[in-house]
This record gives sequence, structure tokens and C-alpha cells, in this order.
Amino acid sequence: MAKDVTTYALKQALAAQVDDHIEIAVEAQDGTKFKIRATSDQLDALMGDLETILDGDSADDAV
Repeated sequence: MAKDVTTYALKQALAAQVDDHIEIAVEAQDGTKFKIRATSDQLDALMGDLETILDGDSADDAV
């Protein structure tokens, strides 16, 4: 990851369909708030990544 990327601890996130895209409103633990706009295809790819990560964690826990 690039050095100029800031990492935030998630406090909450909410999603909503807006016209032809999806918006995810995010609030960080420090109070920083922002929105992410994404297409359904982008979120499908993200969900695939998250499922792979979570499935890997489950396999690690079972050992």
C-alpha cells in the first residue's frame, strides 16, 4: 500500500442505493466521516475478497 494512505479504525458503516451506484457512509473511531461510491461490480469483487479472507480466518481457527 502507498505510504500516503491513512488507516482508520471503523466505528460504523451504512450502505444505500443511490441512482445507479451504491454509497457506503463510513465513520471512523476518531470521528472522521466519508462516503465511498461504488458500482455493483466493484462491490461484488470486494465481497469476494472479504469472503476469501473470512474463510481463511475460519480455517485457521479450526486448526
